[in-house]
Amino acid sequence: MYARAGAASNPADTGRAFGQYLADTELNARTHYAAPSKGRGEEIANLNGSDAPDFNNSGSQPVKYDVPSQYKENFENKKAVREAINAQEREVGAGPPNVIRTDPIGDDEVQYLSAMKAQGELADFDRYVNTMIDPRQPGNLKWLMEIYPQFVDRRIQQVHTDYEYALRNQLIDSWGVNTFDDLHFKYLVDQGKIEGPRLMREDNSYADDKYAPSFLSPSHFLGGSDIRPNGGLRLPFASAKIGKQPNNINDWNLDNKDSVLGRGRTTKELAQGMQNSREENQRRAGGGPFGGGLVAP
Repeated sequence: MYARAGAASNPADTGRAFGQYLADTELNARTHYAAPSKGRGEEIANLNGSDAPDFNNSGSQPVKYDVPSQYKENFENKKAVREAINAQEREVGAGPPNVIRTDPIGDDEVQYLSAMKAQGELADFDRYVNTMIDPRQPGNLKWLMEIYPQFVDRRIQQVHTDYEYALRNQLIDSWGVNTFDDLHFKYLVDQGKIEGPRLMREDNSYADDKYAPSFLSPSHFLGGSDIRPNGGLRLPFASAKIGKQPNNINDWNLDNKDSVLGRGRTTKELAQGMQNSREENQRRAGGGPFGGGLVAP
């Protein structure tokens, strides 16, 4: 190790180049994992005019409209220097007397203002498009990809970024730091310089908590109509976590009353139907030859 390090250079290596590399890498990471903007949904019930069309009032998918940049870093550094000069001049006897420091407005600041206005215009346009269609409805996504594919592409790219962060952070937490990139990434996460989502499963009860339906019970993995309240049918996107979604997953549930083959669908009821007579099945279903239940042949 002693021979590998070698003698100190002249002038001495203070690690400034490596520090600049870390700063640039940090800026890239903060840009890549910058928090996206997420629409909260529009309140369109108060629109003037009773003949207003049916707009899509669900919030838009997360997407970035603004990220850190090298210019913004320089702008903040310049602001800090300006504030330090002003603070020094306010102190009695501090600073050179009768000296005026000018702070001209450069073209870059004007360009930055124009860029912010452009991003605001883009956000308004995307908001306009989002109220026009609901991509979850059949045919809408195809139309949107033909007219304005950037709207979809940028939001799917954000999904890639979110899952990349979650996967990378989870693997490091599980298996430790194995590369320098892992080390620097975890440093940025621990210091709060970058943030992102995490993968999470629904909480399962402990295996020894109870037997039925505990994790070791065959009923734990029971599927079909048995897991739905009263054997009902959940509406499309009842389990959605993005966009329009119910407060509770069972709020979007169709009752089986008067539906085709709607009653007697649990495993227990089907088994009873197999063993009972036709008259008994009709009685359980509510009477009549077509009472709504399943009738054994």
